[in-house]
Amino acid sequence: MATDREAEIAASVAARQDLGPAYDQALAEGLVERISAEIDKRIAAEIGSRVTAEVDSRILTQLDRYAGCRHQRRRAKRMIRAEQRKIRAERADHFGRQSIMLALGSMLVALLVTAIVLKGSPDGAAITLMALIWVIVGIINVVHATRKHP
Repeated sequence: MATDREAEIAASVAARQDLGPAYDQALAEGLVERISAEIDKRIAAEIGSRVTAEVDSRILTQLDRYAGCRHQRRRAKRMIRAEQRKIRAERADHFGRQSIMLALGSMLVALLVTAIVLKGSPDGAAITLMALIWVIVGIINVVHATRKHP
């Protein structure tokens, strides 16, 4: 292809020498047209190769997305489940601490009331009141421990 262009340029130079300077304008225009046609072909070929490469890369990207879509969904679901398990474990731990704190606090209050009642006069009414307080504390602790936590 390079030899064809060189042959055309050589032919134009030989024609100029044969015809003389009167035909310089016509020979130059013909040479410019041939060169611009060659440039247009190269540009078209380059644009075509770039467009083809871009289309191919987009198609491959879309195929990758399509092929990986199912796997990405599975991975996302596994990650969500793991996160939910972690949150449930943290809540259960927090709920367990709340249960322990409630049990200890209520027993401390019941012990204080028991000490106050026994310090005064330990008659039948005081012992009944003390038993009632311990039953209420026990019921509160059992209800709290058996309820479903969020």
